[in-house]
Order: sequence, then structure tokens, then C-alpha cells
Amino acid sequence: MISAVIITYNEERIIARSIDSLKSVVDEVIVIDSFSTDRTIEICKEKGAVVLQNKFEGYKTQKHFATTKAKHEWILSIDADEVLSNELINSLLKWRKNQKYSNDLSSQSLQTAGYFVSRRTDFCGTWVNYGGWYPDKKLRFFNRNLGQWSGRNVHEFVKIKEGFSTSSLKGDLLHYSINEPAELLRKLFTYSEMGARFMNEEGRSTSFIEAIYKSSFRWLRQTIFQLGFLDGMLGLKIAKQNTLATYWKYRRLDFMNKGEKDILILQNNCREEAVIIANAIKWFNPQAVVKIKNYSEKSTLKNGIDSVILMSSQKKDIILDGLKQLHKFGYPAALRFPEEKDWDLLL
Repeated sequence: MISAVIITYNEERIIARSIDSLKSVVDEVIVIDSFSTDRTIEICKEKGAVVLQNKFEGYKTQKHFATTKAKHEWILSIDADEVLSNELINSLLKWRKNQKYSNDLSSQSLQTAGYFVSRRTDFCGTWVNYGGWYPDKKLRFFNRNLGQWSGRNVHEFVKIKEGFSTSSLKGDLLHYSINEPAELLRKLFTYSEMGARFMNEEGRSTSFIEAIYKSSFRWLRQTIFQLGFLDGMLGLKIAKQNTLATYWKYRRLDFMNKGEKDILILQNNCREEAVIIANAIKWFNPQAVVKIKNYSEKSTLKNGIDSVILMSSQKKDIILDGLKQLHKFGYPAALRFPEEKDWDLLL
């Protein structure tokens, strides 16, 4: 018996297709939702999934919670933007046919307790074949008694109990992750921010030199060692954005280590835009103290204040300019919120 588990947040775009691809190979679908505001929950229920809600505190934590809610011994974990290919479906059906269930698998040392699958990612209608993106091996099918979610909350993985083996299933897990070019930036900078937070909580320290070193190595590894250049301009673009996200992850950690500055926003007839910038800061640092004042109050400020954002309605693109100014304070906001529709989320 197999339980499929999926964690979701505002996944109405593709969640129906993901669940449909599971129906012929699993016995139940468990969805753990992080309080979606779109039609995700409604769609999942229409498709016959069991839907539970749980506050999101990290990918590892949420996926572990999902596993605990499953009924069956074998877990198939997929993301909400992933779909089983026909070949992978056939591999799982073959596994079901050949599998000899045991009441005490823990006594069978060297038995296979987990299976890797190859994930293939679609970038706006184009499959990415190099740069470490394919085959992107993920252990997604495992025995819940012999495997558990480990690693950081942003780079989670399943660890199989010592003495048991892993194998691979034929077929791809089709990853429809990037539906528009800016989506990759949104995802990468969400992950880099989470990664910096978790490293800071672990007591990890860093420096500007390490940020340069790590990001430079990321570029070389992805474009040269992992043959990303064979994907042409798309491969180079992906490598560039991954490099930026790596750089900012370590820069963010450095700012966290040193203590993040409170910020004063001076605005001239653009109060609403200033609120958007303040909320962008809050996305990166919920504990930040952000004050918004008018230009007319500038003379009342103390000398030596260096954490100031200047915004004026005379500028052509007030919001984008304000987001870019945040970079000097360690908040890569113009990269995390690259388009106007992202700014609406910050109102």
C-alpha cells in the first residue's frame, strides 16, 4: 500500500494534474496545505485528496508532518508542481506487482528501503538538460519506518536507516516549476533567504570573501563542470541567477551576523509606494524596525543616520528604485520582487 504526500501553498495552477498522475499507483493522497488563499484546497478535495492544514515552518518540517499523517508504510513524496511521467507510473505499477509486503521489514537487512527518481525541470516550455538540473536525482519513494526527512529546512532529503539500501526507478518526475522567467528569481531568492536564516540560527558565520568564493564556484560548477553551457543562453541565464542567489545568501547571512539595521524611509508624495518598500523589508526581516517620514521632517533627524531610503514621486519608477536601494542594507528586494504584480503582494 502506498501513500502519496504533497505540501501546498497557492498551487491551483497545476495541482490537479499532479494528483491525477498519482491515482493509478497510490492508495491515498495526503495534502498538507499552508493556508492557501487560492483554489488549491477546493481542487485537491475535488480530486479526492485528504487535505489538512499546517503552518509552514520549513520544507523538512512540513514534509515530515505530512509523512506522519499518511496511513501506509510506503511514502511517495512529490511537490505540488511535479507530475509523474508515464514511464515512472509504469515503474511504480511494476514495483507494486513485484513487491512482497512484510510485517517486519526492519529484520530484512540490505533490503531496498528507498528509491531515487530523476527529476526533469521545465523552464517556460523548454526542458533543461544540463547544469545539474537533469538528471536531478531525488529520493522520493521510501519506507516510512526506515527513512526520514533530514538536512536543513530548505534543502531537505530523505535519509535511509543504516543497513538498508536504495535503488532507482525508471522514468522522470516532470517538474513544471518555472512558468514565467521571473518565477526562477522568486524561488531562488526565497530559498536563499530561508537558507541564510537557518544557517544563522545554527550559529554559522560568514564574510564578504566567502560570498564571492561560493558564488564564483557556483558559476563554474554549473556552467563548466555540469555542462550548463550546452543548454545555450538558457543555461547561462539559469547559472547567472543561481550565482546571484548564492551570493546574496551569504551576504544576507553576513548582515544577520552583524545585526541588521533599522531603516528610515523618507518619502515625498509617495506614501503608498513607501509602504510597499517597508513591507519588502519586513518580508526579509519580520523583526525589522521601519519608519516612514515625509521629506518635510528631514531637518528634525539626527546627524549621522545612514540607514535611510529616499523616495520621490518625481522618479520614473519609484518602487523599483526603492527596492534597489534596499540592496545596500542586505535586502536583495529588487531580485525577490522583480515585477509589478509582485509589488501588489506587499500592499
